[in-house]
Amino acid sequence: MTMDETRMHYFMPESNRSSMQWHHPGSPKPQKVKTTFSNGKVMVTIFWDSKGVLYVDFFTEHHTINAEYYSALLNGPVKTAIRNKRKRVQTSVSFLQDNAREHVAASTMDTIQKLKWNVLLHPPYSLDLAHADSAS
Repeated sequence: MTMDETRMHYFMPESNRSSMQWHHPGSPKPQKVKTTFSNGKVMVTIFWDSKGVLYVDFFTEHHTINAEYYSALLNGPVKTAIRNKRKRVQTSVSFLQDNAREHVAASTMDTIQKLKWNVLLHPPYSLDLAHADSAS
């Protein structure tokens, strides 16, 4: 199993139904204000394995993910998703994650050790090995 995090822009488009207004057949058509994209962002964390996506977490708070939140994510919904979707591999999970501070914190590593997951070593950051999405 592996995971990745990214920030994504989002906007809430107005549906045709929600923008409907009643007006008399002879009245002029109401003016519609041009909709623009909002600048909202959400942190998306995706966990997947060779068979597909296991769990997607949307973090909409206005602060960063810390080790406490990440540990609770692993021990809660991610563990449950693995149990429900991959019933045969509950005991042997090999886990690859990057070397972000919250991923290698002592509390996170304790959680992974309690879950009995095998952590695969992630190579340190290198320009010649950088992912395509790290340029943005």
